[in-house]
Amino acid sequence: MDVRLPDGTIIKNVPDGTSKADLMAKLTANGYKSSEKIEPIDQPELAPRSYTTGEALTSAATNLIPSTGKLAVNVGKAIIQPANTLEGLIQLGSGVLSKALPESIMKYAVPEKRQQAEAVANAIGQEYKGKYGSAEGFKRAIAEDPANVLADVSTVLTGGGAALKGAQLGSNTAKVADIVNTTAKYTNPLYLGGKAIQGASYIPGQFLKGTLGVTTGVGKTPVEEAIKAGTKNVLTGDETFIKNIRNPSEGNAVEIAKQAVDNLRQQKNQAYRGGMVDISKDKNILNFKDIDLSIINTEKMGMYKGKVVNEKAFDAIGKAKQAINEWKDADPVEFHTPEGMDKLKQKVGGILETIPYDQSTPRAAVQNIYNSIKTTINNQAPTYAKVMKDYSKSSELITEIEKGLSLGKKATADAGMRKLQSIMRNNVTTNYGQRANLANKLVEAGGENLMPALAGQSMSAILPRGLGGQIETYGGGAAAIMNPSLIPLAPFFSPRAMGETLYKYGQIKGLAKKGASKLPLSVDQTNQLGTLLYQLNQAKEQQGLLGQ
Repeated sequence: MDVRLPDGTIIKNVPDGTSKADLMAKLTANGYKSSEKIEPIDQPELAPRSYTTGEALTSAATNLIPSTGKLAVNVGKAIIQPANTLEGLIQLGSGVLSKALPESIMKYAVPEKRQQAEAVANAIGQEYKGKYGSAEGFKRAIAEDPANVLADVSTVLTGGGAALKGAQLGSNTAKVADIVNTTAKYTNPLYLGGKAIQGASYIPGQFLKGTLGVTTGVGKTPVEEAIKAGTKNVLTGDETFIKNIRNPSEGNAVEIAKQAVDNLRQQKNQAYRGGMVDISKDKNILNFKDIDLSIINTEKMGMYKGKVVNEKAFDAIGKAKQAINEWKDADPVEFHTPEGMDKLKQKVGGILETIPYDQSTPRAAVQNIYNSIKTTINNQAPTYAKVMKDYSKSSELITEIEKGLSLGKKATADAGMRKLQSIMRNNVTTNYGQRANLANKLVEAGGENLMPALAGQSMSAILPRGLGGQIETYGGGAAAIMNPSLIPLAPFFSPRAMGETLYKYGQIKGLAKKGASKLPLSVDQTNQLGTLLYQLNQAKEQQGLLGQ
């Protein structure tokens, strides 16, 4: 708009929405002195444009992005000016109450304050009336400011969803409330805009990670872990990645992995003990039918037509048979319960452990008897079967991890490190993929620092790994001499340089995340409040241009 000063001077293109106080402050700062009023020059009003439905939708699609940008800017202004925003909210609430309460009450209000409050409420009412009071107004609003319309829809739905949640009229009402709240979120232009930006940045981000994984020769996984480690450092203070990238010889990845294995073993034993508490409550008496049949069939393995043909097998079977007979003669209430039979299984298992592995026949015979006891308990005590199934599954996982990643007691630290480092190679083969799955189990078992430790060691080298390292070592110098413009690109080929840089980038993300966590509102709540603030400021601007 244009403004005429008392001396006749015309100031052109004053931003719409500039208050008289703001304009006077700027003029005074530039040396203007006058106590006379300044007034906007009357501009010829253009008739509002009319839109067909098709034109409205086409214009809405074209204007959605700039309209959302305008919404975001105005929301930002509302948020960074909390005093003005709070004043507007109070005036809005007061204005609504003033118009709703009877005059017998409102006559006691301060007239000036009441008038200001009602002016704010009237302005918002007029804004809604202009947009939604007629088909023409609605189509015009959709065409020219679609984000504002979406903001209105989101605000109304948010209130409706909250009301339904508060009603607590049953499960169907709760489901409707969830649907309404979800719709409110996805009609909020700030939410949609944020998702659009997030989606647009995903592909370049993945491309960058993949590119650096190739140039440095370490693969995509360490690059991703470097960023995660930086974020984690800010949020928790963890320095595993940075310590390993700077001092790989002092790396502790193997120790972290072994501690996680110990955690798995402790979890397994704890679950077993917890399950055995339930089993101890089962006082059912189990029969020895299948165990006796197993002994009869097993005795044949050491004899032929009443003659002993395998002394060691005969002796081993005899020891197991004696233990079982002693158990059969004991008090059934104490020894024939699921818990008591489990102890018998352990006793026969002890006999099995004393038989050397090179004595295959005796071991096979006692193993059959041991299995018959286990099967008897499983068949007659379902609770025991579940406990033992979980225990067996956990034991098999631990064995697979120790074997697959060389983390057993007999494995060397070097062998363990080589297999753990293979996890960083983007699952080049099926075997590496399985190792990665095993590593994830370790992470879940308390080894959350395993991946950053491996990534740090993987990116500790100055020169690229693999074939890239050979090219850099033998051909990089000559290439730089022939074409000095390549020198600035050298850091992008260095795992160490990129690791340090990505770690810093992750720290920046961590600072942003840490700051966001201190906000009293969630992102969705902030968006919803923001749209309301925008609408309030829009209304205030309409009734306050150079007028107060």
